[in-house]
Amino acid sequence: MRKLLFVLVAVMSMSLSLFGCGKKDAKLEKYYEEMNSFADEVLSLKESMDSIDLNSESAYTEMLTYLDGMEEQFRILADMEVPKQFSSNEVLGDEAYSYMQEAVRLYNEYYNSAENDTNVFDAAGENYSRAMKRIEYISMILKGEIPEGEGIEVFNEEQTDFNPVTEE
Repeated sequence: MRKLLFVLVAVMSMSLSLFGCGKKDAKLEKYYEEMNSFADEVLSLKESMDSIDLNSESAYTEMLTYLDGMEEQFRILADMEVPKQFSSNEVLGDEAYSYMQEAVRLYNEYYNSAENDTNVFDAAGENYSRAMKRIEYISMILKGEIPEGEGIEVFNEEQTDFNPVTEE
């Protein structure tokens, strides 16, 4: 969880530092603003989740409420218009939202079931972790870093503003 806090702070600081560089691009500025808002909201929700008294009668209800808020923030992330400079974040945002949706669904199933199946809880935790991992990747990309690790494929694209002339 501390790693998430670091990632969110890094996203915010990177967004702020990049925000002032170079010529102004309205789409890029809007994306940075939206990412900062997302990071602020997710951080606030995370802090609220961490402060829940697990011995209180309302702990599970509070947790599910904060998870619903988290899912909403991830929906907002998935709906963001991503500038071409960060095109890979489009897919990562969509994946993060899908994983968070499934995590919230499974946490609801676990906490609202009389049986409390640990397999459901574990699956919810795995989906939550995968959603947060996508946020970590987005943060890395915003900082100009390339994510590495098992299961990560990196494709380098050469983009031009024109169609090259070829002889036929």
